[in-house]
Amino acid sequence: MRGSHRSLGLDNARVPLFSSSPGQVAFTPGGRALAVTTKSAGTIEVFPMRRDGRPAHRAVVNDSAGGVPFAITFDKSGRMLVAEAEKSTVSTYKVRGDGRLKGVQRPLANGQDALCWLERAGDFFYGGNTGNSTVTGYRTDRHGRLALTNDVGVATPPSAKSQGVIDLAVTQDEKFLYVQNAVSGTVDGFRIGRDGSLTKVTTAAGLPAFAESGMEGIAAV
Repeated sequence: MRGSHRSLGLDNARVPLFSSSPGQVAFTPGGRALAVTTKSAGTIEVFPMRRDGRPAHRAVVNDSAGGVPFAITFDKSGRMLVAEAEKSTVSTYKVRGDGRLKGVQRPLANGQDALCWLERAGDFFYGGNTGNSTVTGYRTDRHGRLALTNDVGVATPPSAKSQGVIDLAVTQDEKFLYVQNAVSGTVDGFRIGRDGSLTKVTTAAGLPAFAESGMEGIAAV
């Protein structure tokens, strides 16, 4: 789309420089705004969307409640959840109509290392901790408050074939979670229980490992 390029104002001269690149881009439910996390800048930039499908010329810049904001997802009520890699935390916000964010819940730590990705499955959320190759489970109550599904913050322990959790994806029926392990070159598949528990049902092996091809990103249908 012509005229849709927007700068995030990041110091990223050596492209691609991972630390100062954006973490994720996501439309708010309903598509009225586009949110972008900036890892090194520690901000969440929100572009109100124009009627012609282009973002506003300037973003509303919001400071992140936690360090190194990364993944973005939304709960059933439209509240924004942001994974923060610095201390493996998740913060919750309400997105105002003018693009400003209102903090709903302060950073919730999971006790793991380098939480980067976050996906929703109904009332549950699953986060990928790249630093120690674990997956953390979260649940929300009827007031939208987020809590860990267990005290230790590990929904699935790592295995020799599950190293380097880099991304997660939930199927549209919200019954299965797939976890991409970039270092191992594998994808683990889990059945999501009614209580949010995960049961491994498959491991696909033989995929290109991260060091060889830069494997990163997964989608489920």
